[in-house]
Amino acid sequence: MTYIATVGDQKLTIKINGEREILIDGQPVVADLQTSLDGTLYSLLVDGRSYALRLQALEECYRVQVAGETHDVCIVDERTHRLAGLRGAHGAHAGEVVIRAPMPGVIVEVPVKDSDVVEKGQTLVVLESMKMHNEFKAPRAGLVHSVRVTKGQRIEKGAVMLTLA
Repeated sequence: MTYIATVGDQKLTIKINGEREILIDGQPVVADLQTSLDGTLYSLLVDGRSYALRLQALEECYRVQVAGETHDVCIVDERTHRLAGLRGAHGAHAGEVVIRAPMPGVIVEVPVKDSDVVEKGQTLVVLESMKMHNEFKAPRAGLVHSVRVTKGQRIEKGAVMLTLA
């Protein structure tokens, strides 16, 4: 099966050849992904290097936290990618996007307010959890519909922090 992964402005073609071998842009990579018992952490082994990951499913993408960095990764199968190219970008950015806390923590910063216009990749909320600052960025350009947290507020896993329209 072939997938297209988009990370920021970079597109990667990922083809799964077997149980542990994949091709990334035509280059063979040996990889293994295991999940923790509670399903919140993942261990990814790529060509002998180990990475600890935290994944959060968003509406259209996954938020991946690895080595203190957060990335939004959108993955579609090759057929869906081709169909989207035929349709163009119309309709791809419709609807409300809900930004939820993937873990409990304390809000460190909220650099936006209701009705702000934001660009894709702009920081919306900074959450401190387990002594790490996690930046939540806009997955697309849009309008801040509702900020539901304030600086210093303690929040639980799954709490809605912000919505984008």
